[in-house]
Amino acid sequence: MDVGVAYFPKHYFSNKPDAGGHFPFAIEGTANYVFDIDNFYLPECDENFVLLWMKNIKAYPIYFCAEILSSWKQDYEKDCEEANVYYKYLYQSPQLTVAITEIQNEKQFQEIFPWFITMGTANEIVVWSANKDVFSVEQREWTGNWEGKITETIVVEVDQDTSIFWIGYDGTSIAVLSNNPQFSTYEKICETLPDFISPTQYEYQ
Repeated sequence: MDVGVAYFPKHYFSNKPDAGGHFPFAIEGTANYVFDIDNFYLPECDENFVLLWMKNIKAYPIYFCAEILSSWKQDYEKDCEEANVYYKYLYQSPQLTVAITEIQNEKQFQEIFPWFITMGTANEIVVWSANKDVFSVEQREWTGNWEGKITETIVVEVDQDTSIFWIGYDGTSIAVLSNNPQFSTYEKICETLPDFISPTQYEYQ
């Protein structure tokens, strides 16, 4: 499976949430390593791609923060309960719920991650953190397509141990914000990927 890997220059992203840009959530703190893995379509990828990647970096427990449309909510709750997966809600409106879902092991990941692929591909926000819950929902001012709008926003707290993953627009990439040294160089990133992944390095201008 071929993928591209590129670090984001600083001007590509902001700590403010950026509608239509990088990133559609607010960031508290600083991530030293911000990069993209792309050139794929997540619904058509090998189902073991993200599963094995998370295993390689020892990500469990994994905390997913996701926007769940009201039409999905009941089925999502049912699947979580059947998989013995804990979830809680940070924010609810008639149209949308922001949920934290705690994934403890590979079996739970396999059962629930297809939901996150569906959500992310539909351009609902899906972001997750390795090892700890770093998410909240707060009023924040947006840039980009929502320039100046103030609304309830997913906030990510980035500290020295944090690694955050976001399913990019249309499910064609996964972006990473991290302070973990295992992502500090292109070569080290490649070492974390499953064996069947064939990465190519490129650069954003």
